[in-house]
Amino acid sequence: MKKNERPAIDNPLASIGLDQIVRGITQPEAPKEKKEKPKTEEATKAEKKPKTRKRSKKFFEENLAKYTGFGEQGVAVWLPKEVKKELEKIRINSNRNIPIRTLASAIIMTYIEENKTKFENL
Repeated sequence: MKKNERPAIDNPLASIGLDQIVRGITQPEAPKEKKEKPKTEEATKAEKKPKTRKRSKKFFEENLAKYTGFGEQGVAVWLPKEVKKELEKIRINSNRNIPIRTLASAIIMTYIEENKTKFENL
């Protein structure tokens, strides 16, 4: 007799990074039809605030320093294997020896600090 063959089920989140998953959850869905309003010069200047990499790098470096040698036990958080592999790649490609726990903490806290206003609206 022939065995029942089950179709392979692909993980829809396998090709999506953690930052994309968080953005998908935190960003409201855009309406399908947008009516364009004429923008004033002040409104366009306010919208064009560039996110500076210097600020991000500063937050990241501060968080790396803060969580390096962190003596507490901490709380266990489960990460998908793909996320851990990406963290390991970042760790290997960096110029310094950063523990994965420190790297993950610094990345997460930097993302939270940069997007405080978005998280307040959840």
